[in-house]
Amino acid sequence: MLINCDLGESELMAADGRQQRILSMIQLANVCCGEHAGSRDLTKLTMRQCFDAKVKTGAHPGYPDPEHFGRRPLFGVEYDAQQISELVSAQVAFAKEAAEEAGLALYHVKPHGALYNEAAENGEVAEAIAKGVRKVLRDVFLVGLAKSVMVGVFRRQGFVVLREAFADRRYTAEGLLVPRSSPDALIHDPEEAHRQMLQLKRFSDTICVHSDSPNSLQMLKALN
Repeated sequence: MLINCDLGESELMAADGRQQRILSMIQLANVCCGEHAGSRDLTKLTMRQCFDAKVKTGAHPGYPDPEHFGRRPLFGVEYDAQQISELVSAQVAFAKEAAEEAGLALYHVKPHGALYNEAAENGEVAEAIAKGVRKVLRDVFLVGLAKSVMVGVFRRQGFVVLREAFADRRYTAEGLLVPRSSPDALIHDPEEAHRQMLQLKRFSDTICVHSDSPNSLQMLKALN
């Protein structure tokens, strides 16, 4: 079971050592491309930290909406499928360049936030993401929510998929993530996160803990 975490989203975490501690406990880093959070300089710094930690690195493209941390649904509101492909392509291209400057090659791509959740339910969004990635890279894994629409779409677009589950998020009866607007969306207890990982690992390839989740370091220790 590969543990992954979204990084490069907080200048403070990169500066105070928390990001490096997270890197010591994960196998895959989803590095923000400087659009939904962070900055281009933080992306480059995070790539260098990934190189030092010997962690496989991926691009983490999202809506350029830092006011809402890329977690506001924008498909059909501000972006159509073509525009999603273009934003994904541009962010993955930048992440590829930043990774190469640090001596790395991108291993995977994982959409962020609202873009990820929309793709889990909407095949048109998932296809747009895959097409955007393919403009830049073909030999990367795509990360998608296990048992969701996006897994099949990514595969039909020619990618190998890492099926993802979440240790720090609760699920709906349909197998989607409980919206963050719900008071019970997040898991805070490391032991509960560990129990959830054990339940979900049989149909997933990688499990996520968000770096901005409460007790993220303690949860990662429990999962390890």
